[in-house]
Amino acid sequence: MFGALGTVPLFLTGWLGYLQVLQAGELPRGDRPPLPLVAATAARQGASVEVLPQPRGTILDRNGSLLALDREVYEVRARIAVPRDHQRTVLGCLGYLSALADDLARAVAAEPSLADRGAAEREHARRFAELFAREFGTPALAGIADPATAPLPKGQATAADVRLLGGVDTLAVIDALRELDDRRSSISLDFLRSYERAYPERELTHGSVGHVETTWRTDGNGRRLGLQTVGVCGLEALPELAAGQAERRSFRSDGRRRPYFLPPLEEVAPPAVLHSTLDLDLQRVAQRELAEQCERGAREGTVTIPKWGALVLVEVETGDVLAAASWHRDAKHPEAASWTPFQSLYEPGSIVKPLVFAFALEQGTLDWDHVYDCAPGSSDYGTRIGSLGRRKPVRDDHACGLLTPHGILVNSSNIGATYVGLGLDREQWFAYMRFYGFGASLGLQLPHERLGGESRRSFDPQVTVRSFRANSAVSFSFGYEFMANALQVARAYLRLFRGGGSELRLCRGVEVDGQWRPAPVSPAGAKFSPRAIDAVRAAMVDVVGDDPHATGHFLHERLLKEEGIDVHGLIGGKTGTAASDVFIEGRGKVNVRNASFVGFLPVEAPRWLAVCVMQKDDDARFYGGSYAAPPAARLLLQARSLAERRLLQQESRGAADGQVRSAVATPGDSGWGRGAPGTTSAGR
Repeated sequence: MFGALGTVPLFLTGWLGYLQVLQAGELPRGDRPPLPLVAATAARQGASVEVLPQPRGTILDRNGSLLALDREVYEVRARIAVPRDHQRTVLGCLGYLSALADDLARAVAAEPSLADRGAAEREHARRFAELFAREFGTPALAGIADPATAPLPKGQATAADVRLLGGVDTLAVIDALRELDDRRSSISLDFLRSYERAYPERELTHGSVGHVETTWRTDGNGRRLGLQTVGVCGLEALPELAAGQAERRSFRSDGRRRPYFLPPLEEVAPPAVLHSTLDLDLQRVAQRELAEQCERGAREGTVTIPKWGALVLVEVETGDVLAAASWHRDAKHPEAASWTPFQSLYEPGSIVKPLVFAFALEQGTLDWDHVYDCAPGSSDYGTRIGSLGRRKPVRDDHACGLLTPHGILVNSSNIGATYVGLGLDREQWFAYMRFYGFGASLGLQLPHERLGGESRRSFDPQVTVRSFRANSAVSFSFGYEFMANALQVARAYLRLFRGGGSELRLCRGVEVDGQWRPAPVSPAGAKFSPRAIDAVRAAMVDVVGDDPHATGHFLHERLLKEEGIDVHGLIGGKTGTAASDVFIEGRGKVNVRNASFVGFLPVEAPRWLAVCVMQKDDDARFYGGSYAAPPAARLLLQARSLAERRLLQQESRGAADGQVRSAVATPGDSGWGRGAPGTTSAGR
C-alpha cells in the first residue's frame, strides 16, 4: 500500500513536468501569438520599464524671481472592471459606475485649498459620470425596460482603461486615490510621473515669456472665446530650454504591478536656467500705472476709456526690455487679448519728430540755427508746402510763428517738421525707415508679432517725385503713413541714442550644466554725431517744461502738483497725438485717436527709455502729453528709485573686512554680462 501511494507523487511530478516543461503549455491571445507558459514569460511580465520625462528649463527675471518652471505632477489612469456581481443586471452595472464616480470625486475633492468642497465634489462626479458613459457606452442602456432585472446586453463593455486626471500634485488627493485603489479590487490606478509648465506671474508676462502649446478658450457651452497661444514662442522658444531626452529605468513588479527593486536614478544634468531681462518689480509698476491711467478718465467722467494701451521700459546701454505692460478695455481673459507692446499697431504721430531731425542733421539737410516761419499763412508755407498741390493742408495744434528746429520740437509744429522732412529725398526717407527698423521684426520670436511699416505706395517707383513729396514726405515728417508698435518705437530711439543696428533683447544669459553663457548685446553700427544727439536731447528736455507752448507742460504741472517733483531737467521726452482711420472687425473703418509719449532718464546720459501709447476708438480729444506721458514718467522715476534702493541694499550687505555679499541686479546693471549670476562684487 505504501509502495502504491509512493508512486502518486512520482506520477504527478512527471506529469506536471511533462505539461509545464516539456510540453510548455500556451495561452491563446486572439490575433496575437499565444503566450507560452514558461519561466521566461513570468520573468518578462515581472520586468517593467519606467519612462522618466525630463523637465524644461526654468525662466527667471533679472533678480531671480520665477517666471516659468516645470513642476512635477502625476497623470492618473485607471483600469476598471465591473465586478461579476454587478454584471448580472443593467441597474447593477449602472449603479456600480455611479458609485465609483462618486468615490473618485470624493477623493479628488480632498484638495485642502478648495473654498467649496461640496461644489467641487459635485462637479467632479458629473465629469467622471460623463467619462464612464463614454468609455463604457452606458447611454445605450437607457432605453432598456425594467433595468433592475434586465441582463446586460451581449457585447456590453464591462472593462476599460481610462485617463482620470492630469496635473495632480496635491499629496492629499494622491493619498485619497491610493486608499481608494487599495479598498476597491475592481479598479487599479496607475500614477504616471510627468511635468506641467507653470507660470507664477502669467498675467504680467504671458506675452514676453511665451508659451509651450496652443489651445482655445471656451465657455461652459463649448463656444470658443479666443485663442490662448501657449505655443513655443517668446523666451520659451530658446533651444536651451527644451526638455532633455527622457530617461528610462527598469524595475521588477509584482502580480498587481506594484514596483519593487527600483534601481537608483543615474545622475541627470539639471535643466537650463534662463535669466531674462525682465524686472518683475518694474513690470508690476508698469502694469499698475498703465491700468490706472487708462481707467482714470472713465472714473472721473472726463473722458471715455481707451480701447487699448501699452507701456514698455528699456535699458539704453544693452537694449534690455525691463518691462512690457499691456491693457485692454474689454479683455475678460488677458491671455486671449492681443499683447499690445508688439501686436497692436498705430500711427506714432509726433513722437518721431526727434528721429527725423537727428537723421536730417546727419544727412546735412538741416541747419539747427535756421529760423523757420511756421505760420500757416506765411510765404514760406506757400512756397514750401502750398506749391506741392497737397489736398490736405498741414495744420498745427496751436499757432506758431518763427521757430528754430529746437522750438519746432518743443512746440511740436507739424508745419516746421514738414519743412525739415521736405529736405530729405525719397532715397533718404527709405534709408530713414530702414535705419530705425520700422516695418522690421524685433527678432525676439514673439507670438503673432505685427510688423507694420510704410504703405505699399510710399516707395512705389511709379509714384512721381512730386507726388511723393506732397504726400509721403509730408506725412512721414510727423509720424503718419506708416504703422509701428510700442517696442518698435523703443528700438528706434535705442538706435538714436546707441547706434544703428541696435536691437532689443529679452534674455541676459543661460546657465547650462552649471556654466554661465551670457547673451550677446547687439553691436551698435553707425552712430549719430554727439552734436546731433545733444541737439535733439536738449529739445526733448525742454518739451517737458513749464513753457505753456511746450507739449509736455501738462506732465510738468501734474507731477509738480501731485508728486511735488519738478521734472524739467530730470526727464526728457516727446509727446505724440495722431488721428487715424483703422479697420475694426464688426465696425468697419473707424477713426481712432492715438496718444503716445517717449521719455528718458537721466537727461545727460539716458539710462532708461520708456514708451507709452494708448488708442481710443472715438473722436474725443486725446493728447499724448495728458494721457500717455504720466504713466511713462512715473515708470522712469520708479526705475531710478528702485535702482537706488537696491544699490543701498547691496552696499549694506558688505563689510569693511571684505565679507562676501550677494550681488543684487538693478535696472540698468549689466554686471551679469561680465560674470555669472550670483558672482560677488569682490569676485568681479
